[in-house]
Amino acid sequence: MKIWLNDYLLNDQSNRTYLKEPIEGLELPGIRTSDGQRSGQHGSYTGAQFYDARFLTLNGHIFAATIAEAKQKRREIQNALPLYPTPIVVRIEDDDGYVYVFNAQVRDFKMPLTQSNFKHIFKLELKADDPTIYDDTAGEALSATVYKAISGGMQFTTTSPQFGSSFYFTSGQTSASIVNDSAITVYPVIKITGKTTNPTLTNLATGQVWSLAGYSVAADSVTKIDMSPQGHAVTLNDGSVFSYVPLDAEWWGLIPGPNVIVFDSGSGSDVSTAEIFWRPGIMGI
Repeated sequence: MKIWLNDYLLNDQSNRTYLKEPIEGLELPGIRTSDGQRSGQHGSYTGAQFYDARFLTLNGHIFAATIAEAKQKRREIQNALPLYPTPIVVRIEDDDGYVYVFNAQVRDFKMPLTQSNFKHIFKLELKADDPTIYDDTAGEALSATVYKAISGGMQFTTTSPQFGSSFYFTSGQTSASIVNDSAITVYPVIKITGKTTNPTLTNLATGQVWSLAGYSVAADSVTKIDMSPQGHAVTLNDGSVFSYVPLDAEWWGLIPGPNVIVFDSGSGSDVSTAEIFWRPGIMGI
C-alpha cells in the first residue's frame, strides 16, 4: 500500500519512507449511537446511528544515505502538512490496484530529533470530517450532463403555420438518470455554466428539492453547488453566494442505485444544462 499526503509519498522504497503496521483509521469509522435505558422498564432502546469523523494514525520511518538527505526529507514531509483550511489530500494505492482519495486535516505530528541522523521516526494523526473514502481508480470524478426537461412534439417556425418547412418534430429533452454504484449515499458537485435564474435541482429518488432564490446571473457566470454535508457551499465565479440559498432548500445526495435528477430555472432564455460530478464511496478499506 502506498499513501500520498498531497505530493509526499509514504511507504515506498524510492522515497525511503516506510509505514509501520498497523495502519489505523482506514477501516469503518467510529459509530455514534443514540441509545439509553428504558425508565421503569426492562431493557434499553437503540435509536439513530451515524458514522463519526475518520481518524487516521500513521507511524513510520524515514531513512537516508546522508545527513543532508535526511534533513531534506524531514522538511518535505512537514511541508506536506498544511493547517486548516487547506486540506491534506490523502491518496491511497492499495495492493489490489484500487485507488482511493479523501481530504483530511492534520491533528498532530511528532518526529523527534535523535542521535542517529540517518533514520527518523514519525507519528502523524489526521482527521477527515467526511468519513467516506472515495474511489479514485478512474483518476477523476464521474460526471453526467443534466438537462432541463423540455417536452417534445410539433414545433412551428412561423406564427402562421403552413405545410412544408414551417414546422418540424422534436423529441425534447428528458431528465438525467444517474446510477450510484456505491452502497452508501454520495454527495455531488453541480456546475451551471452560463445565464441562470433561480435554478432548481431535484432528486426524484428522494423527493428533495434544492434551489436558489432571488438569483440571476449573466452568460459569463459559473455557478457551483457542493451538496456534501461538510461543504454545503454555493459559489459564483469562485466567490460565495450562499446568501441566496433559502431556508427550505434541501441538500441532497445520490442514494445507492438510480437517481433521476431534474434541472429547472426561472427563465426560458437560461442555459438548459448543468454538469454533475461525483465519486463512488466506501466506508472502509
